[in-house]
Amino acid sequence: MSTGIGNKIDETAAANSAPSAAERSASLALANELAWRDSGGSPVSADLVASEWDAVKARLDLASQGHLAFQPPFTSLHVDDDEIDRHVFAKLDQMETFLTARPDFAGFASWPANAQLATLSMCWALGPAFKFPKLQQHVSVRDWNGAADECHFTPDEGTIRIRNKLDRSHFLLARSVEDQGLPADRLALDLSDVFGVQGALLALIVYRPGRQDGGDGPQTQAAVRQFQADHGLEQNGAFNDPATLAALSSRLTDAGFTVLGV
Repeated sequence: MSTGIGNKIDETAAANSAPSAAERSASLALANELAWRDSGGSPVSADLVASEWDAVKARLDLASQGHLAFQPPFTSLHVDDDEIDRHVFAKLDQMETFLTARPDFAGFASWPANAQLATLSMCWALGPAFKFPKLQQHVSVRDWNGAADECHFTPDEGTIRIRNKLDRSHFLLARSVEDQGLPADRLALDLSDVFGVQGALLALIVYRPGRQDGGDGPQTQAAVRQFQADHGLEQNGAFNDPATLAALSSRLTDAGFTVLGV
């Protein structure tokens, strides 16, 4: 079970199985770290959280259909965006504290922001105690190209495949940032291909190109057209349109990003 950001709230050891009493208790402790609200926006009791958790866990037959199988009216609780932000940043702080106590990651604070992001992405998926000896050796000497080659984890499917591609991209961008003497504290984005343009549109929050998967599909083209309309440009939906890239680069720079590939 997870909510929104892929934050696990299920301590059941065996996949797709009913929890023991101890596993249920541990899972509910995690669930109650979040401030859940009902459909009207009011806070809810721990008993109601437990009831909804039990309702979801009782339908193991729906698990293969993904999270959309459990959307309202099947479930009724949600967490607000501000609460998601609070929880994410609290988790990231915990991960960073643990991670930087490990010798290979001691220089984390001085790394380019892209290398930090890729590493924290791996922590979010695997936990900050993950053991990738080759990657650890590379990051300890700031060999970002080597880290890009060693950040892949399995199973390489679905959202993990996208995460692997993103993590690799960010380690490579970290290398570019250091090679070009660019500000290390600014996240670099590459607009040289559709994958990078998708990421740039997502970074601006208001545009929805779909998954950052590198595919120039209808949703990505629609997001590009929306960006073009908002900036008085020809609405051709082309991610590599020069005027569009120039406008996108300007927006990203104003938002605090470093732009490459234009």
